[in-house]
Amino acid sequence: MTAKYIFWDCDSTLLDNAELHWQKHLAITSKYGLDLAPDYRERFYHNNGAQNWKLLNEELGFEIPTTQYLKEIDDWYHSKILEIPLRPGVAYALDFLKRSGARQCVVTNARTSSVRPMIENKGLLPYFEFVWCKEDYKERKPHPTPYLTAHARMENATEHKIDKSDCIAIEDDAYGVTAASAAGIPVIHRRLRDDVPPAPEALTSVYTEADFLKALLGEVV
Repeated sequence: MTAKYIFWDCDSTLLDNAELHWQKHLAITSKYGLDLAPDYRERFYHNNGAQNWKLLNEELGFEIPTTQYLKEIDDWYHSKILEIPLRPGVAYALDFLKRSGARQCVVTNARTSSVRPMIENKGLLPYFEFVWCKEDYKERKPHPTPYLTAHARMENATEHKIDKSDCIAIEDDAYGVTAASAAGIPVIHRRLRDDVPPAPEALTSVYTEADFLKALLGEVV
């Protein structure tokens, strides 16, 4: 394992929570009489909560106030947090990297209120130098800003310059791969499904636990 600094995406990378994110929107929209069509799922996956509310409002006439909607989807989601599993291989990788002296962090487009309870409930917080969320930077992936600012934050945490060639980002989604690559950080694309096309900017693209651990750690367990 050559990387000394690991930048993990959160949703669908650390945790297998894509389905739960979709279900929270279905649950709250249906509460107010709106049946959200499956065609919206992919768009919702790439958006944050506020962007999804705007989509609902502009395209479907959804009039529940933004703050109320965000609170209700958060409350529903947090009630299910303990049901969310880690993606296969993540627990082993986190332990291996920590024992190897690698410094790790989380870089996510999601809001702190969504990410922190999930990470804390899974006991993951001690593995990370910091958790870098939507509120910590101005742009969203696929813009490189999340990774550029996280790299600077890691330099502050370690108190020395960090060569980006010593870093690895791990992303499930092509937007995240583009963001890390544009920031100059090599990135492993761990696809959410086997049928997802590999992101062209990725150092490598994998799906299974064995392939993921081999790509990240140079070994299979």
